Amino acid sequence: MKLNRFVHISLVLILLFSLWLNGVAANESVGEMLEVARKQFYAAVEDEKQIKPTIALFKRIGQMEPKYAGRTQVYIGALVALKGKHAFFPHTKLKWVNSGLAIMDSGLEKDSDDIEALFIHGTTCYHLPFFFRRRNDARRDFKAIIKYMPMQVHTYDPELITNIVVFLFENAKLTRDEKLYLQTLKDRLEPQRPVAHQ
Repeated sequence: MKLNRFVHISLVLILLFSLWLNGVAANESVGEMLEVARKQFYAAVEDEKQIKPTIALFKRIGQMEPKYAGRTQVYIGALVALKGKHAFFPHTKLKWVNSGLAIMDSGLEKDSDDIEALFIHGTTCYHLPFFFRRRNDARRDFKAIIKYMPMQVHTYDPELITNIVVFLFENAKLTRDEKLYLQTLKDRLEPQRPVAHQ
């Protein structure tokens, strides 16, 4: 009787451990997929053929990992808006951009303190022509990034954070304190250069 109970408990523990390992593996694969999707996103800026598969990849990531639903929707919206860049007719360009902006805005509402979602939303708004009247949205996003950066900086790859910081330095209107904070962060993230021996 005791042996059967021991076997039963052992099987339950093995099952729980197996489920935990599968969860870890799934998280790792989602992280890897997100890294690939980011690279494809930037490739899609120049190559229209990358847009459709990248949208599909972000949709899959959002379905697999609900905590990324807002972030992935912002990326998808930016990609839909990007179709406007590649469209020929002005009314088609306008249609794609407006559709993409609506998707982006909805995604950001789901995850308004995610610095990656804020960055994609903000940079997309920043690069739009003036008549879309999205510069204030970009400024708001950049201010929010700086506000949330201290709490989230450790959850991102340092290269991504460095890219965000460099963009903000070059394009955002920053206060003296914001510049000081971002410079300190950038210095901390830059790889230590070896000292040359003489």
